[in-house]
Amino acid sequence: MRSLLFILVIFSVIAELGITMARPQQKPFYIPPCPFGSKPMNRPDGEPRRCLPHQSNLCLNALDDRTDASTVCCWHNQVDYYCCLNVPTPKCPDYSNVTVVIHNAFPESAFPVKTFHFKKGIEDEIDFASSK
Repeated sequence: MRSLLFILVIFSVIAELGITMARPQQKPFYIPPCPFGSKPMNRPDGEPRRCLPHQSNLCLNALDDRTDASTVCCWHNQVDYYCCLNVPTPKCPDYSNVTVVIHNAFPESAFPVKTFHFKKGIEDEIDFASSK
């Protein structure tokens, strides 16, 4: 009983002094969606437009007539893929070894479909006869 009373007194003193035992708060940091010198394509709600490797139509379909389509790039910023404008061609990755798998893209469906967007020419690199 005495030890319980002692613990309650300690906790009340800690509460009075405002001492917290919580972890220090980490400040969130901003990761830019596009490389330095380029700008993201924004959706109508102001958020950066996302894309997928080998699906450049997600960026190109949103362009207006005045924008140079050759500077559009699907850029991976180590978090997600974003449509970026004014990216020099040498800086834009070609994602030659990337395959995108979209699983259950429509969660309202009872029978979800898996979609595989393979790089072009992958069927020439696979030896189907030896894989059997």
